[in-house]
Amino acid sequence: MKTADLELIRLVLPAGKEIATHKAPGEITVQCLEGRVAFTANGKTQELAAGQLLYLTAGEPHSLKAIDDTSLLVTLLVGKHP
Repeated sequence: MKTADLELIRLVLPAGKEIATHKAPGEITVQCLEGRVAFTANGKTQELAAGQLLYLTAGEPHSLKAIDDTSLLVTLLVGKHP
């Protein structure tokens, strides 16, 4: 789903799949729906399991690697906010 201000993405990753370091243009939340993923931001790696959620500020570099087959819900604020 995508509107002028918000984007929701269901990201499905097979075990072992990596997404290299990148930045989102707006604030994001990442919720693990199923599986496990190693999520790296601010020089720290943490494991997200089903039901866990994290928040990143706009432009914060991050990367991830699926430990198991994983499904994530990514919420991205894309509109300009005061």
